[in-house]
Amino acid sequence: MTRHPPAPTTTTQPPPTWARRAGHVAWIAPVLGFIPLHVPWILGIPMFADPDRFREWYHGRGPGVGEHPVEGFLGLPAGAFYLGLLCVLAGLGGVLALGLIKDWGVVFPRWVPWLRGRRVPPWVPLTPTVLGSALMIGYSATLPWQFAADLSEPGGEEIFTPTGVLIGLPLLLAWTFALPVAGWSYYRRTRSVRAAGQIDHRLGIGYRARP
Repeated sequence: MTRHPPAPTTTTQPPPTWARRAGHVAWIAPVLGFIPLHVPWILGIPMFADPDRFREWYHGRGPGVGEHPVEGFLGLPAGAFYLGLLCVLAGLGGVLALGLIKDWGVVFPRWVPWLRGRRVPPWVPLTPTVLGSALMIGYSATLPWQFAADLSEPGGEEIFTPTGVLIGLPLLLAWTFALPVAGWSYYRRTRSVRAAGQIDHRLGIGYRARP
C-alpha cells in the first residue's frame, strides 16, 4: 500500500463583515477616488491647482522640483509620467485590496495558467500590503507638519489649492486605515488554515491508501 500526499483538507473562512467593508473601502478609495482625481492632472488640466505653478511643475520646472529641471520620460512631461505612475500603483493597490477579501486572493482562479486551483502563498499579497500600509501611514504621519508649514507661510509656492487637498485627504486617510485592516483579516484567516493543515499532516488526515 502506498500513501500519497493529501490535497488540502481545510478551507479558508470567509472574511468577517468588518474585513469585507475595509477591503471595499481599500479598493474604492484608490480606483474610484484617487485615480479619477489625478486623471485631469495627467492630461495637464490644472483642476484644483494654481495654473501657472502647475504648468511649471507639470513640465519639470518650478516649485516642487528643485533647482534642476526634470525632462520628460517616454515622451511624456515629467508631471504626467509621475502622476501616471502613481495611478498605476493605485490601481494595483485596488486589485490587491480586493484580493484580500475575495476567493481568488486565496486560491488561484481558473484563468491563471499552471497555478489554477492552487493556494496563493500568503506572502504574495501580504508583502505589498505591509509595505504599502507602512508607506501610507508614514506619509500620513507627516501631514500635520506639512499643514503647519503651509499655514505659517500663507501665499507660498503651493501648487494645489486647499479644495484639492480637502478632496484628496479623506481618500488617502480612508485607504491608509482600510488596507492594513483588510490585510490583518487575510493574515488571520490564512494562518488558521496553515495551522490546521499542519495538524492534519502530522495526524495523517487526508492520506489515501491505494492497493
